[in-house]
Amino acid sequence: MNSNLYSFLYGKESINHKLFMMINHASNPLFDMLMPIFTYLGDSWRVYPYIALLVAVFLVKRNYMPLRYIVVYCIATFSFILLTEWLKGWLHVPRPAAAIGVDYVRVLGELKLKNSFPSGHTTFSFMTAYVLSYKRGRLWNLALFLFAFLVAYSRIYVGAHYPLDIVVSGILGVAIGFLAWKGYEKVKTHQL
Repeated sequence: MNSNLYSFLYGKESINHKLFMMINHASNPLFDMLMPIFTYLGDSWRVYPYIALLVAVFLVKRNYMPLRYIVVYCIATFSFILLTEWLKGWLHVPRPAAAIGVDYVRVLGELKLKNSFPSGHTTFSFMTAYVLSYKRGRLWNLALFLFAFLVAYSRIYVGAHYPLDIVVSGILGVAIGFLAWKGYEKVKTHQL
């Protein structure tokens, strides 16, 4: 990333930096306990147990989890992994602890220093929320997007990402889910 652009987006005078410091230093005993749990649940490596859970629900109650949701979820997950790994490798945005200094960032959990943008946890959680709530009722939308929001917030709170990383990653996750559903629907209509 260009140094002038980086300074504008992530520098100490940027809104992004100031918001990060405000959220990251808002220490709360309950959040100190809960936010690492949301970070854990939002890790894209949880995709395997999530797919196993979706398949189990499909086998028991197909009207709750039709097979098409599992297929689109797998397509979207594969796309998400490829895109986020490519972006992280291309942009090389340092994590807050590396850019601001380990002594100035409150880190809960694993200390990471590189590849802050995009947030894989946030992209994954918003992609999951979009794919699984697609054309479903408000309860699905509320529950899944609340989960995605809490995962995203946790990434700032635990000191892993800046707010800008989170906002763009949430949009990216929704876009991946949207494109996966549109691609699936286009293929299905051309098969008939």
